[in-house]
Amino acid sequence: MLGMPHKGAARLRIEGDVEALARLVLHPDGTPAAQAAALLADIGGRPASDALLRCAQRHEELCRIESYDDERLWPLLEAVRGLGRLREDRAVPLLLRLLEGGTRIPSYLTYRLEITVIRALIDIGAPRGTGLVLARLAENPESADIALLGELKGPEARAAVVPVLASLWNLLPGHGVPAVRVLGGFRDARTAPALLYLAGSTGSSPELRRGALEALMELPEVPWDTPRRVRNATDALWRLVRHPDRETARLAAEVQARTADGRTSLIGHIRHVRSGHDAPVGESSPFETACIAACTVVRDKPGPFRGADLQPVLRRVLLAGATPRSVRQLAAEALGALGGEAAAEALLDALGDDRIADAVAAAFTRLPRPPVRQLLELLTDAAADGAVAGAGRSRGAAVALGLLRCAEAGPLLLDRLDPEGPRRLRAAAADALGLIGHRPAAGPLGALVTDRAEASSLQARAVRAVGLIGAPESLSVLLAAAGSPSEAVRMRAAEALGGFSTAEAVGRLGALAREEGADIARAALRSLGRIGTPAVPILSELIGYAPEWPAPMQRTLVEALAQCPGSETTAALGRLVDGPFGEEVRVGAVQALGNGRDPRSVAPLIRFLDDPRTQYFYRGLAVRALARLDDEAAVQRVVAYFEDQRSYTAGSYRHQAREALGLIAARRGGHTRP
Repeated sequence: MLGMPHKGAARLRIEGDVEALARLVLHPDGTPAAQAAALLADIGGRPASDALLRCAQRHEELCRIESYDDERLWPLLEAVRGLGRLREDRAVPLLLRLLEGGTRIPSYLTYRLEITVIRALIDIGAPRGTGLVLARLAENPESADIALLGELKGPEARAAVVPVLASLWNLLPGHGVPAVRVLGGFRDARTAPALLYLAGSTGSSPELRRGALEALMELPEVPWDTPRRVRNATDALWRLVRHPDRETARLAAEVQARTADGRTSLIGHIRHVRSGHDAPVGESSPFETACIAACTVVRDKPGPFRGADLQPVLRRVLLAGATPRSVRQLAAEALGALGGEAAAEALLDALGDDRIADAVAAAFTRLPRPPVRQLLELLTDAAADGAVAGAGRSRGAAVALGLLRCAEAGPLLLDRLDPEGPRRLRAAAADALGLIGHRPAAGPLGALVTDRAEASSLQARAVRAVGLIGAPESLSVLLAAAGSPSEAVRMRAAEALGGFSTAEAVGRLGALAREEGADIARAALRSLGRIGTPAVPILSELIGYAPEWPAPMQRTLVEALAQCPGSETTAALGRLVDGPFGEEVRVGAVQALGNGRDPRSVAPLIRFLDDPRTQYFYRGLAVRALARLDDEAAVQRVVAYFEDQRSYTAGSYRHQAREALGLIAARRGGHTRP
């Protein structure tokens, strides 16, 4: 029976024929047997486990009396992996015997078997697996051992904490970063002192320091519970919050924010920020770095700080003109996150400072109850506090009301387009009218665009606003703007025309993509993608120009086509797959074909799969895309791809092939035919 021709494992998997796969797993030819073993584990269930046990038992006996090579070992490896994936307790004695030695497996394969068995024991939850990994750590640890540690769960992970900490110094420096990630994954407070030491040590690399802080954030509870530990942690984190690397400082601030003492320390950093004059030119002072880190944490996680009366402290920072702008901007964001009347008042007071006005305006959107009435009053009273200050506050109010999408502000903002008004206020009003979508503003904004006496920067803002409002009668304005001598105006026109699904807009965008520089051309391509199906003929035509384009433009063309359904798009993407393009562009086209699930994409996907230019990793994308198509030619190619995998093929590629078969089986209902 075993010597007779057999149906391939892939077809049996699609049919869900567990019984036939169970017979095939004992086939003397290693390749079909290994493939059957891997697929049985995907199906699961008691019959699959029984078959895998029989396969492993058979090879455990044979490998003691017969010579083994890669192909002969492959079925045993797949059976062991499958038993681990299925958490088959009955396999534990057999797995332990495989570790005892006495086999005729070459030494270069013994290591592969040992790692596979240990991983299976860990997957099953057998304590012996954990013990073996820990023993390897104490001797000559390798990357595979650290990866195995990361797979420990539940009681096994808890039991490993102390031994791993004891072996930690044996893992430095080569395995330090993955080791601290594993410690974070244990989520055990006992790891905190070591992690804190590594974070604060001057001998730690930047990557190790950040990894240790990230691991501390993984701990589910406060990791220090005695006065001495509190003091040590506070001192170490206080220094790290002042670290010149802002990401390190932010992570340290996040850790500090988990305790009341730590939050008090962070508030102290905000309270004592200086002007930055004590720092070397081009560098931030420790005070500035610490304040930025503290404000970032307050902004992102304001809850624990709400009862700390922090608003007055942030207000002083916000209104201190000598404090660096970056610090004041973050203080505004933190106030917005904290909310409350005091925060709103502080933000209103800062709104007239042009250096931070945009950040302050954005902070209003974070408030649960933005002071809309006061903002409207500021918008109407440009003369308050003097002409210059009043205009600045009015501009800030315009920005805030636009971000808040306040429809009530529309008529007032329209008045602020007055040609006699300050240009910055008019620009802010144009932006806000666009964000609000105030339809009556379409005409005045269009007139501003066509007025040659206006500054091009203001015209560009008006073009953007016209596009956001989207009034049909504005199309002629945008078409004209696309031919403006100002690059900024043409850029905004290219972006705005994407809201108009007309032949004129499509044609003009196609011309911009062909004739303009990369930035405007990419904006035109993105707009064609927004228009969708009506733009496909132009996008297809542009493929002829694409080989001469820089890579970012080619990628944007793919992204634009990916937004357009239909058979013409499939044909266009196929041309990109086959054409003289870099792999990134071809891969993008393959992904778009897979998402479209058009049966006509089978041919280009197969061509991509068979193209010698295609790297092995990316072939998995094409295989999964083919698996999602209800087409027999696609299924045949997926089956052939799976059957081409061999023992020496990387495990990730074999997994891609199995996953593709699983997609076909799921669609056809081929899960469990016993």
